[in-house]
Amino acid sequence: MKHYNPLHHTHGPQRLMRIMARCCLLGSLTGWLFLPAVTMADDKPLRVPVIRTSSAVLNQPSREEFQFLKDRVEFLEEHQSSILDEMAQRVTLGGYGTVEFESFSGNRTTFESKLELLVSGQIHDRIRIYNEIDLGVPDGEIKAEQAYVDFLLAQWINLRGGVLLIPFGKFNLDHFDPRRDLTDRPIVATQIVPTTWQDLGVSLFGLIPLSSDLNATYEVQLINGLTNTFSDTKTMTPLPGDGLIPTKTVLGKDNNGDKAVVGRGTLKFLDQYELGFSGYNGQSSPTSGNRISGYGLDMELKPRGIPTWENFEFKGEYSNFQVQGSTAPSRLYGLYAQINYHFWFASLNDTVFGRRFNNPTFTAVFRYDHAKINTSAGIGNLMADRYTFGLNYRPMENYVIKAEYEINNGNFARNGFNGVLASIAWLF
Repeated sequence: MKHYNPLHHTHGPQRLMRIMARCCLLGSLTGWLFLPAVTMADDKPLRVPVIRTSSAVLNQPSREEFQFLKDRVEFLEEHQSSILDEMAQRVTLGGYGTVEFESFSGNRTTFESKLELLVSGQIHDRIRIYNEIDLGVPDGEIKAEQAYVDFLLAQWINLRGGVLLIPFGKFNLDHFDPRRDLTDRPIVATQIVPTTWQDLGVSLFGLIPLSSDLNATYEVQLINGLTNTFSDTKTMTPLPGDGLIPTKTVLGKDNNGDKAVVGRGTLKFLDQYELGFSGYNGQSSPTSGNRISGYGLDMELKPRGIPTWENFEFKGEYSNFQVQGSTAPSRLYGLYAQINYHFWFASLNDTVFGRRFNNPTFTAVFRYDHAKINTSAGIGNLMADRYTFGLNYRPMENYVIKAEYEINNGNFARNGFNGVLASIAWLF
């Protein structure tokens, strides 16, 4: 290896400073900078000379010390690259976003948006991580929607802990905008089940094969649970129309110390027909022992391979909650039923809609929503019905353009106004 002599170059001191800066930076990352021996990938020690500092060294570095620094920089750069390569193989980075437009009578038109970061990885063949980070568009508050680690024990039982999506209903677990066929969420999945609903806790989950075509899945969680906050925290004004949304802990501490239990089980036939059952029970008040309890049913049917019906999808969900010690609300329930029809015209294959896409498709959508919030607080019961007609275009599975028209009746959920929504959503 050719040695470098700073006395033969007019920029020796400057190069020394650059080399030392790089060494310090890389050394802080690895913790190896001034160790006399470094462990290599094959566990063989690399012997390097120890620098003895003195005023002479500081004033006029020797050839050996320059060579040492140069070798060290090359060594650390090589091993830092190997660490980054290993992380790249174990960790997957992705995300999804959406931009939405809405125009409802009685309200100003507006654009909304969302951008979320997805980080997942297999840090061991039996330990995996998953993180869904809301980047705070448009409210400016970055927060974790999911952030958990799985310890895989067996197919039928595994351990999960962290920030968990609550397994109550199918929609809360599968709410990603690019996967949905309509821009607006169902009423039952917002005011009744407070989607996006997450909490701190632990869970057990697994899959149980019942036959070659039939599987059962489950997840049971122990979490902090919902609170008894049904009012605006600043004005203390009751917000019964918001349903259970104000009762979420927002990843805060438990207000009563009595953990809630929530879970969902499913039966899946041929991966085309799914029936789910959900339940929740937990103390909400810090002192009185009042509880919130609920149950839910959900289904999803995809009759593939059946003539006439194979282009249809049927989805639905029902949820019912009882709230002890509350007059606004005391009971909440709701449902939605949705029909999707997928179609495509071969004449569009060579147009801008189909060119160079493998499986573009249009989807016509109809959804009916109903929800009711019972209250004895003097404002009467709240009720809402919604009829949604939509059409979307997917040139590929992870990109969708949606448009829909909503007809709203009732005294909450869009305040009974009708309107138009449109959006673009993408997953990467």
